[in-house]
Formats: sequence, C-alpha cells, structure tokens
Amino acid sequence: MTKQTLTLPTGEQIVYWEFNPEKTPTLVLVHGITGSHEGFQYVIPLLNDFHIIAPDLPGFGESPLPHEKLSLRDMGELLIDFVEELELDKPHVLGHSMGSLVVAEAVRQHPSSFAHKLILASPVPTPVGSVEMRRVGVLFSRLYYVAGHRLPRIGDKIAHSRKLSWVATEMIMTTKDKVLKNVIHYHHFKNLDFISSIGWNRRLQKEVTKTGMSRYKSALKQFDVLIINGNRDNVTPLKMQRKIARDIGATLTIVPGTGHLSHYEKPEQVANAIRDFLR
Repeated sequence: MTKQTLTLPTGEQIVYWEFNPEKTPTLVLVHGITGSHEGFQYVIPLLNDFHIIAPDLPGFGESPLPHEKLSLRDMGELLIDFVEELELDKPHVLGHSMGSLVVAEAVRQHPSSFAHKLILASPVPTPVGSVEMRRVGVLFSRLYYVAGHRLPRIGDKIAHSRKLSWVATEMIMTTKDKVLKNVIHYHHFKNLDFISSIGWNRRLQKEVTKTGMSRYKSALKQFDVLIINGNRDNVTPLKMQRKIARDIGATLTIVPGTGHLSHYEKPEQVANAIRDFLR
C-alpha cells in the first residue's frame, strides 16, 4: 500500500491510496458522503488480485476542499480528471452511496474513460420523497448540518459531536457484533476530524437527496452494472434497488442480514460479488 497525492492540472489535490500496483485489472473505489477511503479497508484485502485505487474525494478525508460550490457534477469531472491524469486504462469503478452518484455523473460525462462494467454499492436509487421511510434520516441529517452551520457558538461542537455521530451510525448499522460496532463507530468518529466545511456538507447533502440513479438511467443503460445492497438497508431500501435494477438492466446482488454498511459488516460477501462480476 502506498499513499500519494495527485495535483490535477486545474489545481485540485486528491489524496489516494494504491494497492497491488502489479495486478490487473484496476478498480477505483469511490466512498460516500462524510466518508473516506478507510470505509473500504475490510474489502480491499479480499481483492488482492486487483489493482486498487482508493481516493478521498475532494472535501473528504485528507483531500482538501477546492471551493465551497463543489457539486456532484464537479466531483464527476474531477473523477474523470483523476483517472486520466493517472493514465489508468479504462478502470472498473465502484461507488458506494453518494459515491454512486459521483460515478454515475462521471460515466455520463465521459463514458469512454471507464470499463464497461460498473459496480454500485448501496446506490442512491431516487430523490427522497416528502413521505417515505428515508425522510426520517434525511431530516436528522439536515438538522445536524443546519445547526452545525448556523449556530454561532455551539455549531462547531454540534458538527464534531461524537454523540450525534453515534446516533446516526446506530440508525444504519445492523450488526450485533459489539467489537465490529465499536470499530465502525471509531471510523465514523475519525471522519469528524476531516470535516472541511459544514456549510458545504449541508449543501451537498441537500443535492444528494434530490438526486438518484433514476437521473442517470440513459447513461447507465450503456454499461454492465452490478448493484450490491443489503436486504435491511433503510438508507437505500432494497425495494427501490429492485426497481432501479430493472430500469437500467443491472444485476442485483443482495447481502442478507446487512444494511447500508455491508462493506463493513460482511466484506467477504461483498468482495465475492465484486470478484464474480469482474472475472
């Protein structure tokens, strides 16, 4: 494993980690909102027959936020630039949660930069409606971001609150393994240290909830797509994933007994699904 920093011609810096550089094919892993490359740390060792590139998206982890107006469209463009600047020859790419939108945006803009097979893990299926089960989590997140951004004295404490992070993580975890739960909480606590701008996070979260794979159906139909989703996912529900899989002609692999964090909770099954699909 090596950690490197790539400065794009436009000036943005992306910190990334490389594994198994001697192997082929290449698989680029794109994390979700508030996350970083570390979210894939249990899956990566199980994919040691692939060349793995795991960046921190701009504004997350160790990659600096280039500007406060950075959008999903911008991150899609930066992913294209990242792949081309590294001279990766049509890599496979996997996006988790919000990362699925970044991947979809990138392949919509420049499909020839990527391999024909795409992997979407717990992708955002559709915009969040005003009356549906996902709305509860969206409102919780929105209150957190608004309070963190607008309250002058206690906003920073709210933004970096481990108690609120604990509650949010408990809402999406399904594992009963106490050791694993503590590890996941620790990783999510660590992500609090890398918040680049709570105001930007608020705007990005709002954009994510108004977007979904349904926006990119025509672009995704041009690819061979694998969707991986837990059957207990309350963030990207399985019922919605079944519909979007039918709409774009994707293969759907269900990871039983898991929710939105299947890559933490059952990494072996996630890695097997990836390997089987790409091989």
